[in-house]
Amino acid sequence: MPRYIIIVIFILIFAGKWSHGQVPDICLTRDEYRLYSLVNEFRAKQGLPVIPISKSLSYVAKIHTRDLYLNNPDTSFCSLNSWSNKGPWTDCCHSKYTPNPNCILNKPKELTQYQGEGHELVYWDSEALHPDTVFRFWSSISQAREVLLNEKKWSFFSWKAMGVGMFKGYACVWLGEALDDEAEPTICAAAEGADDFPLPAKDTEKDIVTSPTGRYYVIFGSYTNLPDARKLLEKYREDGFYQAKVIVKENTFRISLSDHGTQQEAQSAKKRMGKEFEEAWITKF
Repeated sequence: MPRYIIIVIFILIFAGKWSHGQVPDICLTRDEYRLYSLVNEFRAKQGLPVIPISKSLSYVAKIHTRDLYLNNPDTSFCSLNSWSNKGPWTDCCHSKYTPNPNCILNKPKELTQYQGEGHELVYWDSEALHPDTVFRFWSSISQAREVLLNEKKWSFFSWKAMGVGMFKGYACVWLGEALDDEAEPTICAAAEGADDFPLPAKDTEKDIVTSPTGRYYVIFGSYTNLPDARKLLEKYREDGFYQAKVIVKENTFRISLSDHGTQQEAQSAKKRMGKEFEEAWITKF
């Protein structure tokens, strides 16, 4: 049986850490444009205006579908609105058991020059992915329908941009209140692979913290050299600790499983990690 999952993501406004610029010359597949059209047809029947297609948000959607397929950040603990540590974005693990609104940052600002905040619907099917199936599922679920039609709490929002991405069983729709300054994306040629593009490269230096940040780090392990620390860092990231970093201080290399703005948040995070990590300690750096 196919498995269907829907996630609505509230993305916070955040100043991106990485350089970002003009969106690459991407195109929409015919299936992606079909899904975009179905959403607007649905809105038109309710007397709602058409949402312009956004090149920037479509780029973010395409990246996320590929990250989900290639890097599988959606582990048994992490949900579909998670991002891996394989690219120049803020990696995170979101879980319904330990929801953290700061887990998902402002991906449009991190990856493009789009200035608005973003909201996302995510779908996964273990069988063939078809835009009509994706739309029928979303339109049948009140949580998604309210987002698409600006109902209930979403009535305070006015969508001015929509991005769509579909790839290998995953579909994402991003919505934003800001207009996109980028030109609309074109429709891809019919040839297979016409929408192929490389994922942006990861900035590995962001995993190494060498200067004080004022944040509270949950530390589990201290090493005398960077290579050993890096090996453990990758292990913990593979286990789902996508915020893991190496903290360099006084010639020691400590593994931070997560970092937080306050000591109380760090203590709560450590408690949720369970007995396996009860010897972890918290330090401010």
